Amino acid sequence: MPNFRFPDPETADPMGRGLVAIGNDLSVETLIEAYSHGIFPWPEEEGKPIGWYSLNPRMVVVPTMFRSSNSLRRVVKSGKFGVKVDGCFEHVVRSCAEMKREGQEGSWITEPLIEAYCNLHKEGLAHSFETYYEGELVGGLYGVSWGSIFCGESMFHTVRDASKVAFCKLVEYCLMHDIRLIDAQQPTEHLASLGGLLMERKEFLELVKRLWFPMESGLYRGDWGSHTVVLSLGGNEGKMKQTILEALRRLNEEVGPVILMSSFYESEPWGFDHPVPNFLNICAVLDTELAPKEVLEKIMRVERDLGRIREEGSRLMINGSELMAQGSGVGEVGGGLDGEGFGLGARRYSSRPIDIDILFYDSKVVNETDLSIPHPRLHQRRFVLEPLAELMPFFRHPVLKKTIEELLEECGDKGWVKRMQ
Repeated sequence: MPNFRFPDPETADPMGRGLVAIGNDLSVETLIEAYSHGIFPWPEEEGKPIGWYSLNPRMVVVPTMFRSSNSLRRVVKSGKFGVKVDGCFEHVVRSCAEMKREGQEGSWITEPLIEAYCNLHKEGLAHSFETYYEGELVGGLYGVSWGSIFCGESMFHTVRDASKVAFCKLVEYCLMHDIRLIDAQQPTEHLASLGGLLMERKEFLELVKRLWFPMESGLYRGDWGSHTVVLSLGGNEGKMKQTILEALRRLNEEVGPVILMSSFYESEPWGFDHPVPNFLNICAVLDTELAPKEVLEKIMRVERDLGRIREEGSRLMINGSELMAQGSGVGEVGGGLDGEGFGLGARRYSSRPIDIDILFYDSKVVNETDLSIPHPRLHQRRFVLEPLAELMPFFRHPVLKKTIEELLEECGDKGWVKRMQ
């Protein structure tokens, strides 16, 4: 940590420019000290002392209030643009610096600032969201993040809608990783069209105190991946907690970093016609560069290595598992739910040491012979929704169009689920 403190942002110059301080360096420690107090660097010109600012009012985007036009949703759904996270951070920053902006000569993104943010990126504290067209980078944005806030710095595009698609990816990422606020700093029409709101500095600083975790807390998200996989893990045989943790260790190595993990939940057996031990369940959020089928293959290998035995010849396999239950089941696809194909037929259940299911892969909908995403029964299982709501309560189910919190409130499963201490 730096051996100094920035002045209170509330003492920023009274002329409305938001200047808090002048001078100091651009080290990782200095930048983190600034951002943790709602302050950001804004060099006037290369070679001159750095200005540190806290604007009033501040433009922010609350991910749950993000507005996307019908046309933008169609562009995202079309797959016209490829999207990555942290694929070429420095390239994004330099492209933002080179972007021609109305009423602005040159760029405030100076060479020392580029180096500083690249250093933050190497530490896992700065990230980029990028859009590609025919393999070429055509848009993106970058910012700084720790805890539950993402502080956006700049964005660019060379093809229409490219930066907006990158912003859509950022919002999706925030909803799946419990990031509650996007700091957009300065008001622009572009951000206002996406749901940007003006917030008084005092209110913003209070939010920063709540959302920017202390550095010593160890709540560090590490490397971010281009795709997000949400998993449910459970079992009721053997040393359940150790088995689940070992599964997570393997998945962390073979699929991608575990970014969030829920508490452990004990739940009563569901659907059994004979006494069996209670289940232990968790949900986890991982980032990955793997495709859905590749994730499924890794999961099935981990399950097999940890003692899971499948009778695939006699059981319907969806999402690599036997219809996700605390047992799982056998049956045939039934009549569906509201015409969405979310219903399943008759089932019988069996105990197991480990069961891993893919609940979500980004906001994608996948319907293949042995892979269905989102998982077709997650909205009917309290033992899944309870830990899931702990991690990502405001993420919206891409088919049912309801948040996890709403699905939990409406869940008809009345079986008991107890959060473990």
